[in-house]
Amino acid sequence: MGKWNDGTIYMGNLDLERGNYILQAKPGTCAELGAAPCLPSEDGSLPEHVFLADNNKLISNFTDNWQPRLGLAYRLGNNTALRASYGMFFDSWAGVMQLTQNLGHTWPDIGRRLEGNQNKPTAGQPTPTISGKDPFPNAAMPPPDPFSSGAWYQDPRFQDSYSMQWNLGVEHQLNDSTTLSVNYVGSGNRRLPLSSYYNVAVTPGPGSAADRRPFPYIKPTNFTRSWSRSGYNGLQVQLRKRFSSGFAFTANYTWSKAIDIGCSGFFVENCAVQDPYNFNNDRSVTGADIPQMLNVNWVYELPFGSGKTWQTGNAAADYIIGNWQINGIATFRSGQAYTVNINGDIANTGNKNGYMRPNLVSDPKLDNPTPQRWFNTSAFTVPETFTFGSAGRNIMRADGRANFDLSVFRVFPLPFREGMRLEFRAEAFNAFNSTKFSAPVSNMSNSNFGKVLGASGERQIQLGLKLMF
Repeated sequence: MGKWNDGTIYMGNLDLERGNYILQAKPGTCAELGAAPCLPSEDGSLPEHVFLADNNKLISNFTDNWQPRLGLAYRLGNNTALRASYGMFFDSWAGVMQLTQNLGHTWPDIGRRLEGNQNKPTAGQPTPTISGKDPFPNAAMPPPDPFSSGAWYQDPRFQDSYSMQWNLGVEHQLNDSTTLSVNYVGSGNRRLPLSSYYNVAVTPGPGSAADRRPFPYIKPTNFTRSWSRSGYNGLQVQLRKRFSSGFAFTANYTWSKAIDIGCSGFFVENCAVQDPYNFNNDRSVTGADIPQMLNVNWVYELPFGSGKTWQTGNAAADYIIGNWQINGIATFRSGQAYTVNINGDIANTGNKNGYMRPNLVSDPKLDNPTPQRWFNTSAFTVPETFTFGSAGRNIMRADGRANFDLSVFRVFPLPFREGMRLEFRAEAFNAFNSTKFSAPVSNMSNSNFGKVLGASGERQIQLGLKLMF
């Protein structure tokens, strides 16, 4: 048996598909070592449902990261080109590395402890059992088995995500400086992380939720599997004019739809799987779905002054009216999707991760929404006890965006040195001071349910001078 300080990692990972705990390496007994990590049993035997990992590995290897690429370009005519491509790309583990770090200090160590909400008093326990001052009251030794405490466990058969991406497009040159391109862009993403609270009751119902768990001896805990998937399909249109005759612009329009299951990335949307055993029911648009987006930017040198289309013939007058440039960026896009939820374990499954959604009983949209009532709150009702809510995931949309950034530049040639010039810039961000409302409060248990409590997008103006020589 190893010692606690021999450099071996004594920790484990939960397998909630089989109801087992996998121990990476076997330390000595607590009686022998006197401190964790150690085995609580006197003879060093492992508890029931605890097994040593094969080859000391908590996560299985995988060797299927083949990434084929294919590209095609074909000239349809002197001014038209057809392009297509396909490729597979695997996750570089930049985000997934966090999952492996989550396994640190698990049983038979004692450096990690996850507890549910300690602010819900009961008749038998009116005060929290865990204190922030002493989160490990029995810190000297681990509990008898790993199944009474939670952690952020990861499926031992977890695989890295991959993305299949493809596009088909046509580009046509309209004249010497202007091109138009139309592209279909798509992707299919597989083996995505799907995190949820697992080993909760399989079905809603009365009585003890523990009796309806797949493995009654295991406390419900966070668990991540690579079972999710997503897809994207988009039409992208671009009209582009390179700078000529004092003018340049680019206009991009995208019409798209992005769909996934339950989770939309680590920082976009919290996992909203209501029933972890039927997660396909939560397939919907992602939290980052933007159905329509239009971006237009332009640069225009005004045709006034010496050497331009409109000139007075007077040097002083041409100096005053010449060398002006106006620029702009205009953005219009749809609002992001969000989910309406409700507090509590109404279904009585033992889930503590804010999974519940209300029932949807009518149309939540309003013809004239206001910050005080952004949607029809009466369209949502509290589900019956021991049931899941019927409202879908991400069925609501936040406020869209319409923004203009405008600027005016004026160049002053300096006569005392050839090539030296001074440029004055006046720039206005959100020039028309359009209000951009935040998403409304979407938690039905909140007293501000349906209200918009925040906004952004105040106009900002900045002035600057730039000396060029």
